[in-house]
Amino acid sequence: MNLEKIYNAVESDEMNSPLISICDELFKQGYKVLVEGVEICNDEISNNLLNDLEEATNEFNIVILKKDLIQKFKLIFTEYHSFKIMNWCEGL
Repeated sequence: MNLEKIYNAVESDEMNSPLISICDELFKQGYKVLVEGVEICNDEISNNLLNDLEEATNEFNIVILKKDLIQKFKLIFTEYHSFKIMNWCEGL
């Protein structure tokens, strides 16, 4: 996962939801994306779901998959277009 590209994608697209921008960038990097256990596609239905989730909370458990690689992390929005990525430790 290229974090610099993720931060740049959010910074360069201030008109759209940052969660959508992050998922779009992960798709571009070749990942399958799950947000809170739900597989996200690059379509309007998923974008509406992401908007609804973003209005409900500011923390998201994300899983990305690419071939045999599985990465889990927590995405925490500190402000609308500001966020941090933290390790996701199950069971804590």
